[in-house]
Amino acid sequence: MGIDPCTSVIQTSPLRPKNQNARMWSYFRWMVIFLLCTSYLWLSKSAKSWLEKREPGSDCEQPHPPARPSRLSAFTDEPGFSAEAAKRLAGAVKIPTMSFDDMGPVDEDPRWAPFVDMHYYLRDTFPLLHSTLRLSVVGGYSLVYTWDGSNTSAKPLMLTGHLDVVPALTALERWEYPPFSGAFDEEWIFGRGAGDCKNNVIGVMTAVEHLISKAWKPQRTIILAFGQDEEISGPRGAKNIAQYLEKRYGKYGIGMIVDEGGMNLESAYGTEFALPGIAEKGYLNAEIQVDMLGGHSSIPPRHTSIGILSKIVTAIEDSPVFQPHLETAYPIWGYLACVAQHGESRLVPSWIKKGLSSRKPNMKDIAARFAEMSVGNRYLLQTSKAPTIFNAGLKSNALAETARVLFNSRIDLFSSPTLVKQHYQELIRPVAQKYSLRFEGEEVSDPPFIGNITVDWTNPHEPSPISPSNISDTAWLIFSRAVQASFGPHVITAPSAMTGNTGISTDGVPLELGLISDLLSRLNIHTVDEKIMVKTHVEGIKFYTDSLSTLDMD
Repeated sequence: MGIDPCTSVIQTSPLRPKNQNARMWSYFRWMVIFLLCTSYLWLSKSAKSWLEKREPGSDCEQPHPPARPSRLSAFTDEPGFSAEAAKRLAGAVKIPTMSFDDMGPVDEDPRWAPFVDMHYYLRDTFPLLHSTLRLSVVGGYSLVYTWDGSNTSAKPLMLTGHLDVVPALTALERWEYPPFSGAFDEEWIFGRGAGDCKNNVIGVMTAVEHLISKAWKPQRTIILAFGQDEEISGPRGAKNIAQYLEKRYGKYGIGMIVDEGGMNLESAYGTEFALPGIAEKGYLNAEIQVDMLGGHSSIPPRHTSIGILSKIVTAIEDSPVFQPHLETAYPIWGYLACVAQHGESRLVPSWIKKGLSSRKPNMKDIAARFAEMSVGNRYLLQTSKAPTIFNAGLKSNALAETARVLFNSRIDLFSSPTLVKQHYQELIRPVAQKYSLRFEGEEVSDPPFIGNITVDWTNPHEPSPISPSNISDTAWLIFSRAVQASFGPHVITAPSAMTGNTGISTDGVPLELGLISDLLSRLNIHTVDEKIMVKTHVEGIKFYTDSLSTLDMD
């Protein structure tokens, strides 16, 4: 039992000095005790004040007692279920619901036709869901299902995904199986959309179909929303879904969103963490175009449109303009707090311990150290810049009159499309000035100018709000309990962010909790041999089932 020095002073009577030296020694002793007492009280008060000022959720508190698996999710362990689940997902993968950047109106562009087939497939595969939930088709091919709950005062839960996939039309010879074959080798399900994110759509609907078959009914209204064009930022899907739901439930009328996300269960520092993305980065496309005189390739000028554009691409790629950025409100700060608290002490790096315990942490140093651990870590904290489309030239012996490149950026949570646009302009302008090109109508400092540089800024999205990450928040508590029920009480739920942008968090629908649905391995998203383990897909179905049944707790 500890001894309070202040209490000791009160309970101790001083000895009466017999001489001057004894008197001086008594005064000195009293002064030392007084200073110790004062210091103790000050330090105690300061420590309490510091703890009270820590960011909400930085203590990484977990639900207690831990949630147990729901009996309703036990069906995922039954013999033969994995094969059935794989078959359902493979059937969806076989339907080539590709979305392209230049998709036309839904009633005119024939590339929308596969979405009709997808609607029929879902109706045939999940008959109980379609006979129980109300279905609204918005934006042409986006689906919104409503399962009315008995508690009309509680805000609805929304589970989302998307029906579209990125195109798979190139490098086909490099695929182990054709991208829309839906191949299954008893362990992996192959094909475009297997991991992004038809697994989510089929997983959610499988969970709901099962719950209906068991006569389970929700207390809280449940909404299933599946967009048609998430891979091109959701202009017809997410945007129209948001407007539809805002009209029905009002602004901020959704209590919690369970979205596709992109994080995983992660084993780190001797502990297993579930990492839901509680915020999404912003978005911006910069299509940079150089226009110059063409001509015959046998007599080229010193600089061509392709050459100038290449210098711009190099200037942007080589620039360190975007750097890792961390603040205490950032989800990664909360993740580091969980590592410091729940990781094995001998395995947690000293810079994490020191940073979390410091009253004035060096955020720049912590951000840099975190970013150095992996490319994925870096872009959790930093705005990206990547050239993704390049167009120039039509013939081998003719100089290109126009050359263009599209840079795509996913924007840091504490930045904005406006700031990113300014950075791009600052990198392009010196190239324009050096080679005498007019940049976005600006005068050339050393005329005559030899061409023009313009930028078309498209699809700007502000970073999403950061959702709460402490168990006093209902959404976070429900998610944390679902993690415990699905994966065990040893799994620590810690906040994270998303390097991408799903497109579902639009005006009128707040991102209360964006998280992953496939909490284990999936590979080759957006590239050759996309695939997901059937075990992962089944884990996702179990998680969705536990998440829905956990709603009864509140």
